[in-house]
This record gives sequence, C-alpha cells and structure tokens, in this order.
Amino acid sequence: MGRRLDYDYYLCCRNRGIEATPPQPGCLLIGGAEGEKSGEDAATRWFLERAKGGHYLVLRVGGVGAQAKWICDHYRDYIGSSAELSIDSREGAQDPDVVNYIRAADALFIAGGDQNQYQEFWEGTPVEAAINYLINEKRIPVAGTSAGMAILGDFYYAPDHQGVTSSEILDDPFHYNTAAIHRSDFIQVPYLQGVITDTHLDRVNAHNPETRYGRILGLLARVIHDDSNNLHHYAIGLEEGAFVAIDDQGIARVFGNGTQIGQDAYFLQPNGALPEQMEPGWPLIWHHGGRAVKVYCISGTPEGSGSFDLKDWSTVSGGRWEYWYTAGGKSGLSKTPIHEG
Repeated sequence: MGRRLDYDYYLCCRNRGIEATPPQPGCLLIGGAEGEKSGEDAATRWFLERAKGGHYLVLRVGGVGAQAKWICDHYRDYIGSSAELSIDSREGAQDPDVVNYIRAADALFIAGGDQNQYQEFWEGTPVEAAINYLINEKRIPVAGTSAGMAILGDFYYAPDHQGVTSSEILDDPFHYNTAAIHRSDFIQVPYLQGVITDTHLDRVNAHNPETRYGRILGLLARVIHDDSNNLHHYAIGLEEGAFVAIDDQGIARVFGNGTQIGQDAYFLQPNGALPEQMEPGWPLIWHHGGRAVKVYCISGTPEGSGSFDLKDWSTVSGGRWEYWYTAGGKSGLSKTPIHEG
C-alpha cells in the first residue's frame, strides 16, 4: 500500500496460485449505477476473462474505493491481483511510481466520479500516456463506468458542475454549459473514434429532473458542428445498469435486465443531413422529415444480447432501429420506430 498527498495505492488481494498469460483486448462501457444489476455478473466475467489471470487495476480520484475489494471477494479466481489507484492531482500524475502501477496492469477499470477531475488531473500527463500504452500497445481490456465511461469516447463531456439538461441543450445547443464538450488525444480506444458517449440516460431524481435522451442528441449535434459540420460522428448512450462489451473485432453486445424497460444501449448516427437550425440562442431543429438520426437500440439480457458492428455502424442484430429528431427546443425529442421490410 502506498499513500502520498497526491495519490493513494492499495493492493487489495493477490492470488499466487494463478498463472497469467498475455491479456486479450476489449472494452466494457457501463452506464452507471451498476451494483447488483441483472447483467453485471456475466459482463464482469466477460471482462475478467480477458485479463488472463493478470493484474486488475481500478483508477479513480478522491481516494481508494471498494471496487478492487469487490473483485477480490467475488472473482478472485480470475485475477492474479486486484488493486486501486487514486490519482488526485497533476503532481500525482507525474509520479514515476504511479506510472509504473498503471503500466503493470492487465485489466484497467476506470471508476465513476467526476470526469472533469479526470481531465484536469490526468490529461497531458504521464498517466495519460500510460493508459494509452495499456490500451494500444500492451492491448489490455479497459472498462469505464459513469464518468469513467464518459472519458473513453473520442469526444467527451466534462462539465465543471451540474451538466446541461436535455431541455437546455435542445433549447440552445450552444448553452454555456456545453463549453465542456472536448475532443483531444486524451484516451484513445479502438472503435470509439468519432464517438461521444453519455451515461445515466434514464436517471430522474431530485438532482436530475430530466432524462438524458435529448441531451445525447444535442451533444451529437454539437460534435458535428464543432468539427466543421462533418457528419461522420456518432454517439453511444447507456441507461443505468447497461453494459456494452466490445470485443477486439469491434463487435458490441449488451448485458442488461432482459426487458425493454431500462438497461438498454443506444447507438446514434446522423442520417445524412445536418440540423436545419443550429445557432447560438436558438432552439435546435434537427428534423429531416422525422428521420434526422438513426438509432439502434439493444435491450440487454443477463447473458448478453444483440450485436452491433462498430466498424461499419450498420451490421446489427437483436435490436431495433429508430429515428430520433427534434422540431425545436421545448417540443423536445421525438422517436419513431423504423419498420423494416
């Protein structure tokens, strides 16, 4: 265990009876609030099998948590060891010991928390370089939940405080809180190029008065606008408790509760047309005859279901196609099913 002012490392358990082999790449996106959800066990096993008996490392800020211990308690036979590393400043992200802890990992889990702090503390540091080494050179599996999933996209949204709501971004796609949409060379995950992600799509509570389905549509519109109206951009949005497992061929499947109510995954792509109205201070209009954005929805099952090919964004199975569009601001997001055949 190592404790410094700028980072905290805790080795939770070690399994000396397991022989590690080279890890297998993959990516697990988690929509947040995953504890004891229906698909969690199978998705976790899918991820840990790719560690091939190696070292499981949790990254976070704000002090070590309970994720590594949970792995030790329930999945010890899959891993050689499990540890947590909290990197709490840019100074900590420069520390050679921190970099060595990361580079030794054979499976990396980026916890939930505050993606703004992840960006502030880690981006442009040796920690960023070490994470990208793991993903693209050592080729280990990487997972992220909530804030941890948010920063895995090529584009990512990292607000300072409360994030923009669906009605705010649909009423004004240049709302002041959208200044926190970023594109950088932060974390480079295969098959997520040109993708912005969002989590907790279905969360509604005292602090989140609206769902985020309209928000992810607005975020996609902004990403396209900010990249010189380039339509070759995409979005992946997850409801809470949804797990998207992406293998090393770019094929995604979804773990969830086996219903069409909650724990679903959404894959959004523009349908060949820019928004009709996209100006500061004016509502977003992205209608295109009710066909502005094509969305493939997969309702996850406890065993994993559906198939979505992130290489071409068209080869799919086990889900349903929808069109999403907005006629302007407070009219909100509209959805219509696509009847094939």
